[in-house]
Amino acid sequence: MWPSLLPVFLGWGADWSRLVSKRTGFAPAAIDSLQKGWLLDPLTPGLRIEALASGKKKWRYHRRLFGSGEVVKATFGMFPARSIAAAREWARELNAKVEAGIDPREEKRVADERASMTVARAHALYIAAAREGRASRAKRVNKPRTIVDKLKIYRCDIEPKLGKRSIYDVTERDLLKLVNAKGKVAKVRANRLASELKVFFGWASGLRGLEVGLDLNPAKRLADLRYPEPPRSRKLSAEEIGWYLRAVAEEDERDFRRGLVLLLLTAVRISELRNAHRSEVADGIWTIPVSRSKNEQAHSIALGPWGLALMATNSDWIFPAPKVDGPRKSGWYKARDRVLSRMEVHAGRKIDHFVPHDLRRTMRSNTKRLKIDFDTAEAMLNHLKSGMARIYDGYEHSEEMAASFLRWENEIVSIALASGLARKLEIPEEPSPKRVAEGRRYRRDGRRRRSGTASRTKMSHG
Repeated sequence: MWPSLLPVFLGWGADWSRLVSKRTGFAPAAIDSLQKGWLLDPLTPGLRIEALASGKKKWRYHRRLFGSGEVVKATFGMFPARSIAAAREWARELNAKVEAGIDPREEKRVADERASMTVARAHALYIAAAREGRASRAKRVNKPRTIVDKLKIYRCDIEPKLGKRSIYDVTERDLLKLVNAKGKVAKVRANRLASELKVFFGWASGLRGLEVGLDLNPAKRLADLRYPEPPRSRKLSAEEIGWYLRAVAEEDERDFRRGLVLLLLTAVRISELRNAHRSEVADGIWTIPVSRSKNEQAHSIALGPWGLALMATNSDWIFPAPKVDGPRKSGWYKARDRVLSRMEVHAGRKIDHFVPHDLRRTMRSNTKRLKIDFDTAEAMLNHLKSGMARIYDGYEHSEEMAASFLRWENEIVSIALASGLARKLEIPEEPSPKRVAEGRRYRRDGRRRRSGTASRTKMSHG
């Protein structure tokens, strides 16, 4: 008889649970009448309802973990907002884990930890590791400039799209979208983005990034996306330098006029110039400190009369920001674009695009013509010696560099004088006879004169 009735009992489902609940005093009416203490659910091990001092009833779970003496405790909320059926379903899920020896609290902690490990949080850990030399196989502390570049890539290209997402949910497709979108507007920067993503996610999925614990590296194949990146060879000719100086002279803001000329005179990187502090200039020498140098080597530049005049300022910063205390970091590339447009007007033709770094190449490409030896020319750009020379040759070429920077400044002054730009570009008055003589080698449009005609030409000092 009983076996034949078993399907009937099983088919009752929730009705059978309600029947047993009523028989055992675990019905809603019994819970409502509970004034203190707690009632155990006879159908669900570990589930109980507790009467609080406030008169409210709270669901609790209390059961020993299988294979361990540890007691698993949890709460589910208040009755009747959470019904008996809902509480039993919740407790049954806990029981399945407890009986398998799995602590649901630890499982929840891991899940919460994974949910809180956003790309932003993981990247902060990565940057901390990079500062300490733990972010790459090289195991060396990253330079401050490298950290700045990493943060710039993250803030511009990674954070807006992925910053708030769990790093464990980021897929290869997500990263492909980032790199391809960047590649449509800036292929070189897309390569830098792909490289940084490889390093970041490689760290997060490796032993060095165990604090993140990423199982798979979604950036592993990003190297396949690399865009062609031919080496730059752009440099300005003497004629283009003349147009450049005339275009700079027409720039409205004095700081941009000063800065764009100084980029040409000193051949420094634009970041080294725009972040220059007045304390770095002393006794006619501008020393870029180790903290701001790309190769972590201080760079001293003996400023000529013109360069020294352009570096003079009453502010703490050589190029102060207009609204905040600090250097002026924005507006430089827009100023370059305006200069390029005006150069095309002066030239009457299209001028090939150039970037501030091309002005470094322009100076370096003229050193041999100006009889500047190779070692001095490299020192003028703060390039490190190579091979054994880096270890054993500590000669700094200070005197040679000073003479060579002055020779280069004289070259640019002569082009500016030939174009009548002395006053607009703040060239010091009463230039040396050597400069005036050199100025006669150029016409007002910046073109070099033919030999023998300079002596018949009078100079205009602007």
